[in-house]
Amino acid sequence: MARQPRLEIENGLYHVTNRGLERRNIVHDDEDRGEWLRLLGRIATRCRWRVFAHVLLDNHFHLYLRTPEPNLSTGMHDLESGYVSLFNRRHDRRGPLFQDRFHAVIVENDSHSWEISRYLHLNPVRAGMVPHPAQHRWSSYGAYLDARHAPAWLDWATVLAEFAGTIGAARIAYRRFVETGLKDGVQNPFTLAADEWILGCDEFVDRCRILSATQPSARPTISQVLESVAREFEAPVEIVRHGRRHDNRARKAAILLTRELCVEPLADVADCFGISQSGVTESVRRTRQHVEREPEFRAVLERLRAKLR
Repeated sequence: MARQPRLEIENGLYHVTNRGLERRNIVHDDEDRGEWLRLLGRIATRCRWRVFAHVLLDNHFHLYLRTPEPNLSTGMHDLESGYVSLFNRRHDRRGPLFQDRFHAVIVENDSHSWEISRYLHLNPVRAGMVPHPAQHRWSSYGAYLDARHAPAWLDWATVLAEFAGTIGAARIAYRRFVETGLKDGVQNPFTLAADEWILGCDEFVDRCRILSATQPSARPTISQVLESVAREFEAPVEIVRHGRRHDNRARKAAILLTRELCVEPLADVADCFGISQSGVTESVRRTRQHVEREPEFRAVLERLRAKLR
């Protein structure tokens, strides 16, 4: 099955979802759920995402967010691969957790936000997990009703502000809106998405199709990543691939960027660098930790990402 286009733009508004491989659970307990939420917060803060709504269920998740920079794929790669590493290590397992790359619908404007956020918040009820969305701890709905414990990266206020002049009045209106859907049911707003990935008026759909067709669609190959990293670090490609020094930053950067930007499967990446698939995943995890502590290394990686995109 051909992959759907993915259009990444500045200030893009997206609904993002993914589910477990073969519909298996992606969380086993509240510790897993807490790890997923904490990781989402770190990624959202680093990528400067404005997360309007989220919900985590047993075998899938939904996000509704705006990306001030065109970094949806980079951030989602960090979120999913980071969570898989944590989940696999905690549960002593290996291999993929999600069924495929995440699915994203680009949304025209904020006028859809009440419908979309309500649809997300009612997911636990539709799944039979709780009788009322306020009883599901692992969604943003609670923050819409009482923001005292809402994380700083969750932008609940923008959605509420669309329908009332004061926050108090907006909360009441939003709660009634959600509970009306609880009683009467709601249509999945994404059934109206053109080509299953564009939600908006005809003009917006046409513009997205044109942009998608004209933007560079090819992701870099492993060879291109290796060559760019070798030039940046002034090191031979073979040293980048096989140099085993503990401080081989070129190799660390190449492994991380290959996993972030290339479409080749994990097995091919592992073969290229002469390590196991779990070794690739562990290298990516450790390099991300180093990046958080070392601004100069982070700047080098950002420069390489910009060139490779």
